[in-house]
Amino acid sequence: MRPSWLTLPLNEWRRRPARSTVTLIGVALAVAAFVSLVAFERGYRRGLQNELDRIGAHILIVPKGCPYDAASLALHGANWPCYLKTNYLAEVRAVPGVKAAVPALMHALRDQTGGLVVYLGADSALLSLRPHWRIRGRFPERAGEFLAGGDLSRRYGWGLGQSVALPGFTNRAGTVCGILEPTGGADDYFVHLLLAEAQRLFLHPQELTHVLVRLDDPTQMEEVVQRLRGCEAGMNLNVVPLTHLFRTIQGLVSSTRSLLACVVAVAALLAGAGVTNALLMAVSERTRELGVFRVLGASRVQVFRIVLTESLALSAAGGALGIAGALAGSHGLEAWLRARLPFVPLDSLVAWDPAALLAGLAAAILLGSLAACLPAWRACNVVPKTAMCELAGGV
Repeated sequence: MRPSWLTLPLNEWRRRPARSTVTLIGVALAVAAFVSLVAFERGYRRGLQNELDRIGAHILIVPKGCPYDAASLALHGANWPCYLKTNYLAEVRAVPGVKAAVPALMHALRDQTGGLVVYLGADSALLSLRPHWRIRGRFPERAGEFLAGGDLSRRYGWGLGQSVALPGFTNRAGTVCGILEPTGGADDYFVHLLLAEAQRLFLHPQELTHVLVRLDDPTQMEEVVQRLRGCEAGMNLNVVPLTHLFRTIQGLVSSTRSLLACVVAVAALLAGAGVTNALLMAVSERTRELGVFRVLGASRVQVFRIVLTESLALSAAGGALGIAGALAGSHGLEAWLRARLPFVPLDSLVAWDPAALLAGLAAAILLGSLAACLPAWRACNVVPKTAMCELAGGV
């Protein structure tokens, strides 16, 4: 006898529709939870990485002195009497783990109304630390040009391409080559110049106020900080890592990953238990049928394959249903998560890709294979003589 490996599971579903439906729903819920949480983990990690990209610098290098005062001054725009030498930059860039080191000269002046205007001199490498910037026009390329922050341009009524008097100076003008779209940060109030232009205007040739450092891997921050402090110029530098922010974000990622793993594990255990229970009950109710198969020539392997195929068909159908449900409910899931998470990136929290969907289907099939082991083992060990006696009424 050669039973149809697809017909038998379908017949069992028709004979026990309620049980099969409940088991199918259990698998679908587990797979939906799995693929949704994998997509969320991917999207959340990508969103956090984009948030780190918006921050730009991972480490701030300032002259010797109180690092906290220097960092505060550099981030908020003010002047102090200590400067870095430009030749320190080559040593910083040579440190392993440093992806980019952008030199800067910052200076603050008061305009005629007493308002503070912050000038920041840097080269175009600054754009690599500000991937979120949106500029109408372009970054300065030559002397006499500047990029105006969005709020600053509105305050003074500057327009793109306009030649204007530089606030805080007498008899100095510049051309607005670009206007920065609002970022919600301090950059909206800065006047960005080329580094050489800023050094000439403020009479600090070959000097810097700070260096913005971006790392290849932010998780290696402590190692890179130690290398920076140990380099030849390290005695003249204060290396200020933004560790608090990164540790907070890394903690969020780690705790979220652990939570997701626990939820997926619980869902998989429940679904696996449901499939195993349904198959055990089916094997128990079909003892006589399996005995007839054995009497008619079916081997243990063929009986094992019957139960295994039924489990795989049930799990694959549940997996497909779960993936479809997860895709349909992704927008609702994202809205629910945004309302409850303590820190939410601006980007989408759920990132779907074919790999995640295929992983969900593969997980469903693997779950079905594992869940079928015990019922299939019991089925292939059915004694034909005992089954036939039960069929004959115990004669």
